Amino acid sequence: TVGTVKYTQQECYVKAVEIDPTSSHAWHNLGASLTPTETVMVGTVKYTKQECYLKALAIDPTNSQAWYNLGVSLTPTETITVGTVKYTQQECHAKAVEIDPTNSQAWNNLGASLTPMETATVGTGKYTKQECYLKALEIDPTSVHAWNNLGASLTPPDTVMVGTVKYTRQECHAKALAIDPTNLHTWYKLGVSLTPTETAMVGTVKYTKQECYAKAVEINPTSSEAWYILGATLTPTETATVGTVKYTQQECYVKAKEMGATFF
Repeated sequence: TVGTVKYTQQECYVKAVEIDPTSSHAWHNLGASLTPTETVMVGTVKYTKQECYLKALAIDPTNSQAWYNLGVSLTPTETITVGTVKYTQQECHAKAVEIDPTNSQAWNNLGASLTPMETATVGTGKYTKQECYLKALEIDPTSVHAWNNLGASLTPPDTVMVGTVKYTRQECHAKALAIDPTNLHTWYKLGVSLTPTETAMVGTVKYTKQECYAKAVEINPTSSEAWYILGATLTPTETATVGTVKYTQQECYVKAKEMGATFF
């Protein structure tokens, strides 16, 4: 509330750019407050999310976070014109890290935009997918996304050095879970990395493939995909424990359909 008027976050950013239309950060924050399909009125002009980021970059082309978020707003095959130059998603993330080499999120997303055989040019250096993730973790060793992506980039029995420590694919995902044990996608990725007979240590506890998927369901019991995948790990006579309840393969599939699954 300002005076007697209540403002949403988005309305505050609109006021900020109306008061100072040359504020790059205000335009960036306004863009960040919009969903991909939303538009916002500033004065008499309607702006999309991407148009807000473009306004931010027109004012300050060194706004690293605006380049990063502009990249996030693109699909891998899309391009966008900034000034008179066309940029891909990958090129937006490369610009973000060129401007601010300490932007861990941008390094992570730059890695995610590359195929295993590609490299990205940042300044005078070339970086592989894995090297981008390693840069992200060098800056922020608590980045769950970077640990997960680094793990997913490995093919057993490959390992990767992070600092002075060697990690397997499973150990990268376990590291992500040590940081955020409530991350549904990490439990799923850890499950994917295991064979039916393998286990992985998370903290002091060993988990089987099936137990990883059961954890994913515990964290988000409304995930149709998690229920389906849990069911797929079971034989028709087996059960899986979610919380304190046992479920058969068929019951997992029923739960998946209850949650809206249409893919089987």
